[in-house]
Order: sequence, then C-alpha cells, then structure tokens
Amino acid sequence: MLSYLARWVSRGAVQALKGTSSRPQLVKTPRIGNQTLAAAPLPFAGGSPGVRQARALDQERLLQIDWDDGSCSLYPFTWLRDNCRCPLCTLQSAQARSLLFSHLDVHTGMDHVQLMDNKVSITWPDQHSSEFDPDWLKKRCFSSEARQALQEELFLNEREYWDSGLQIPTADFEEVLHDDKAALAWLEALRRIGIVYLRGAPAEQGQLARLSQRIGYLRLTFYGHTWQVQDKPMANNVAYTSGELSLHTDYPALHHPPGVQFLHCVRQADEGGESEVVDGFHMAEQLRREDPEAFNILSSLRVDFTDSGADYCDFSVQSKNHIIE
Repeated sequence: MLSYLARWVSRGAVQALKGTSSRPQLVKTPRIGNQTLAAAPLPFAGGSPGVRQARALDQERLLQIDWDDGSCSLYPFTWLRDNCRCPLCTLQSAQARSLLFSHLDVHTGMDHVQLMDNKVSITWPDQHSSEFDPDWLKKRCFSSEARQALQEELFLNEREYWDSGLQIPTADFEEVLHDDKAALAWLEALRRIGIVYLRGAPAEQGQLARLSQRIGYLRLTFYGHTWQVQDKPMANNVAYTSGELSLHTDYPALHHPPGVQFLHCVRQADEGGESEVVDGFHMAEQLRREDPEAFNILSSLRVDFTDSGADYCDFSVQSKNHIIE
C-alpha cells in the first residue's frame, strides 16, 4: 500500500497462453512438517505423464508416485483424501469440494492403491474409493519448482520496476474494446508495469463502464460506481479541489482497496492538471536495500486509516494496514 500506483496492479487472475520451454531437472527436496517430499520435474508438457509405480508408505503416511521419466513425487494421505475427485466429495459442475470436514479423517491410512486405466486408484479404510489422473497429480507435485510452475500458470507474475525513465505503455481504446489480442496485451502490460495509457476514448462520460465491462465489473464505493473529479465548493475530498495532490494510495481506509483504477480525461484543464505516478514496488525495494530498518517498520507496523463524509451515501470507514503491504 506504499503508493498510488501500487494499487494499479491488478489482483485478478488474468490467464494467458504461454509457450512451454524446457527446464532443468529439480534438485531440491522441499519439506512439509517433518516429512521430506521427494522432488519431481515440472508439470508434464506434451501428453499425459506416465506412472510407473504407486505405493503407500504407511509409516510416513505418504503416497509415492514413481514417474516414467525416473522422478518421483510424494503426497500426504490426508491431502489426497481431502482432494478426492469423486461425485460424493466434489461438486462436478463447480469443481468445488463438497466433502464436509466432519467427514474427513485427518489421520486416515490407506487400504490399497493400484494403477487402473492409467489412473491412480485408492481404497481408504472406510472403503471409500478415489481416482486421480496422473496429470492432475503431476501438476500438484509438492516440489518447489512444480509449485512455482503452477503459480506461473495461474498468475502473471512478471513485474518490471521503473523510475522516471519509464515510457508509459500505450494502447488504443477502441482496439482494446473490440480485439481480444489487444485486450490481452493491455492486461499483460497493466500487470507487468502497473499503468497503461489508453488513447482515443470518446470525450464523454460512460467510457469507463464500457472498459470495465470488457474484463469484469466495477466495484461500488461510497462515491458510486464512477464519479467526476472536478473542483467543487465544500469539497468532501482533496481530489475535488484545484490544489496539487501528494503521491498517495487511494482508499487505504477500505478493507479491500481497489486493485485497478480507471481515470478518464474527459476535458483537459486549460492550465495545470498534470498527473504524477510512481512505482511503489520500486520505491519499496530501494528502501529495503538502503534502510532495512525503516522498511521493516513500515511493512510490519499497522496504522489506522479513516475516512468519513457524505457522497453517494453517508460513510465512515476505518481499517488497519501496513504502509508497505
């Protein structure tokens, strides 16, 4: 929550197709609790991974999968039972767990495990059966490299820190609205850099709603879904004045500050009106290097943020957050 820009970075899970590149075999063995989980290569790319052998390690309460490529993976019994994919334990239409915690034996053993039709079939002590596809298991291997690969698939983690030398990436407003490739390029740049300048939007109200509907929905706040930033008498926000604003993060008093904000210049001021942005991640990293003690204080001490007034509705909100989140 260091700066205004830190909240420009989208927290949505934007997915993109990525090319597969070869990676080295894994060498580290991660630990969970007192158990060492065997390392395995990254999730299989190209066809379904083959299972050479599956066996239960009863004393360790782990299932060992030996893969055709010579690697192996270990999965805790409790984790497997909790992630059973059968219709009794998973709502298939939602791919969501329906197994109740009260029905889960966290100390479960494993009666039998075998390979059937290239699936790992498990029979539990209560005679419940679970089947797991090899690719599903491989993707969820507990090795640090496999976990990182899954993170890269679920989230766009590439970030670029920048300073005053940044050339803000630009895109065409109408192309983003109507061309999927342009929209994806815009979202990837927004995720990577944190700010994108869209040109060519009609100089009339309502365009932010069009843009937001392209990718999701607008969040309602106590200023409404959208609002006009202009000089107002008896302003209830310093943004509604003609004075210069300090660099800031918007809405720190909310428990969930915005992930992305849209600003639309409908009418340019005759004088002034320049915008300033700063890369909060870059600033935080620089502070971490130059003054670790200050960084630790700002990232560990919670402070109070409050806001009250009347606009779309009467409001009085308060939250506790770190300066650097």
